[in-house]
Amino acid sequence: MTTYRLNLRMGLVALLMACLCSLSFWFTAAACDLSREDGFPVDAAAAPHIHAQQQGLTFASALAAGSNYSATIVGNVALGAAPHGVAVAPDGRQLYVTDFNARSVSVIDAAQLTVIDTIAVGRGAVNVLLTADGTRAYVTNELDDTLSVIDTTTRQVIRTIPLLDRPHGMALGVDPTTGAVDQRLYVANLGSDQVSVLNTATLEVITQVAVGNTPDSPLATSDGKHVWVTNYGEGEASTLSLVDTLSFTEIYTLPVGIYPHGIKFAPDGSQLYVSVQGEDKLVVVDPATRQLVATYPAGNAPHGLGISPDGGYLWTGDLVSRTSTIVDAHSGALIGQVNTGALSNPHAIAFAPDGYRAYISDFTGRRLLVIRVQRPTLYLPLALNP
Repeated sequence: MTTYRLNLRMGLVALLMACLCSLSFWFTAAACDLSREDGFPVDAAAAPHIHAQQQGLTFASALAAGSNYSATIVGNVALGAAPHGVAVAPDGRQLYVTDFNARSVSVIDAAQLTVIDTIAVGRGAVNVLLTADGTRAYVTNELDDTLSVIDTTTRQVIRTIPLLDRPHGMALGVDPTTGAVDQRLYVANLGSDQVSVLNTATLEVITQVAVGNTPDSPLATSDGKHVWVTNYGEGEASTLSLVDTLSFTEIYTLPVGIYPHGIKFAPDGSQLYVSVQGEDKLVVVDPATRQLVATYPAGNAPHGLGISPDGGYLWTGDLVSRTSTIVDAHSGALIGQVNTGALSNPHAIAFAPDGYRAYISDFTGRRLLVIRVQRPTLYLPLALNP
């Protein structure tokens, strides 16, 4: 009787495990197969490119291939002369892409991959940034020295604000005195070596803060008390500037390598990542100690920098190698490279809120690349009572 009960228990456990494995496989397939889940169309023009590039991904190693993280180019949206900045609406339904030469912002339906509107802005429209609630978009017009403020409901420019010489990168931050979300806007002005600070409630410039040579991209801390800025034009002496937003002064500089450009925080703020275009690498900064703690690989001339919504993966837009390099944000392991095409010039990178899509602007290819992302599956341990 004892043997019978033991065999019966073992049989039931085996059957349960088999069912769980099948269920896990079903959920994995359903979660990762976006083409089946949401019916996003594949742009016909992208099909030859996908085949030629073997689905767009080259794995770096057997370890990377075993990570179950992959990226597949599934379409593109034809745009104007020089698409540059990319922003995704909070609900993921619409995309905003600036066109440097066409003086415009294209509004794209993310489901249909079609341009549904074009908003005229200033000359040299370079970057676009959306508020957390998605009601406003800010666009820097580098050749006009202005900032366009767009009401995303009406898709109209509601204010054009004069700035300093060649406004470029932007960051939204909370007001450090009140905690109001998106109350501050920081704009790096390439030609003036200063960061403009704006009150988004009044749309007025509060002050200008002197930083390093050719400030490119700012990034505010979660409490709004500090802003990090990449200083692109200092050559071998290139630095990050740290700005105190209560006193509006630069309080610290950190050498990071030649031509730092993109900058992102880990979701918990514990790490700061910077793409160093002149040295083909990413650097990791500990914001607490304000020191470099690691160096990660990248492609040739990493310009744009994106981080997946879960904070697990860094993506670069590599201007010279014409790739997007994917790196594990925690370990620095090279996952793979998306080949963006022989005539491409990948710039900005943005993600759908759920992380299953990435969007890369192709400056010379005159298009927005749409990439499907397959992520590792989370398996939860099962406790069985003896």
